[in-house]
Amino acid sequence: MAGEPLVVDGRTLDLQVQAFAAAASKRSGGVDSTPRGMRKAFAELVATAGGNPVDQVAIHDRTIDGPSGDLAVRLYHPSTASGEAPAIVWFHQGGGVIGDLDTDHSFCTVLAEECAAVVISVDYRLAPEHSFPAGIDDAISSFQWVVDNADGLGIDPSSVAVGGTSTGATFAAVVCQERRRRSAPQPVVQILVYGDFDGTSTGGSRQTCGDCFPLTSATMAFFADHYLPDRSAINDPRVSPGTESELWGLAPAVVITAGFDPLRDAGDDYAEALRSAGVDTVHRCEDSLPHSFTVMGGISREAREAIGRLSADVSRLIN
Repeated sequence: MAGEPLVVDGRTLDLQVQAFAAAASKRSGGVDSTPRGMRKAFAELVATAGGNPVDQVAIHDRTIDGPSGDLAVRLYHPSTASGEAPAIVWFHQGGGVIGDLDTDHSFCTVLAEECAAVVISVDYRLAPEHSFPAGIDDAISSFQWVVDNADGLGIDPSSVAVGGTSTGATFAAVVCQERRRRSAPQPVVQILVYGDFDGTSTGGSRQTCGDCFPLTSATMAFFADHYLPDRSAINDPRVSPGTESELWGLAPAVVITAGFDPLRDAGDDYAEALRSAGVDTVHRCEDSLPHSFTVMGGISREAREAIGRLSADVSRLIN
């Protein structure tokens, strides 16, 4: 049993997620707190909680040219696309330390099919093997590669979006900011799902949700120790894009936060900052769900419905 409903900041956690979290907590005592151990544990969570991929989406793995050699990507071709399709360059979650192409796999099939878009998921480099800024360099480079190779990919170069979950959302925000600094065309939309846009912030949801499943304060500290060994870099807008004062001219945004997430306030604040800068912004907090809810479609009806709402938001903007 999950016990009494969990209420934080006036929100009540989805009971199916709460039951899953309670069961996961009983099994977590033996997790190896190293990058290898955390990667294994997260892969098991995704395999257990993730929903089934959409069968009719065609999937193809390949490599592209990255800033330091070959970079693995996974392409998702929807059955609903015709002619030159829109595209979404996608970056998975994992704090810059864990996660891979399988992490957001099922979600990417949903996004591809519902949006009639080719999704290109990027296996960017991870810390501690490759600490900041390796991962963000891969993100910036891979987005440009997709634009440059649009004809060969069967996509419309003027309709390429960028997005991600958690750290991947942070990367997507940075891609937009860096392209504006370089006077490069913006993505058609930026899809920012429970990202951390200001690592300098304290208090608020970082405290009230600091013990919430699956992202805790201790887990965030673990990620920071490996991804950002030079802590002074936390002020770099490539790490904390929410600290950037000039946000005008960025791509339209879909910003989705989660009620039981220490990063909730950072996402809410970034959505408001984008709006204040004149950026068209769709913003919603999925109040009853936690961080990483997009990999919980297999165990939570509310998570599946939230994934559907997100896909509909993106479809309206990308098509």
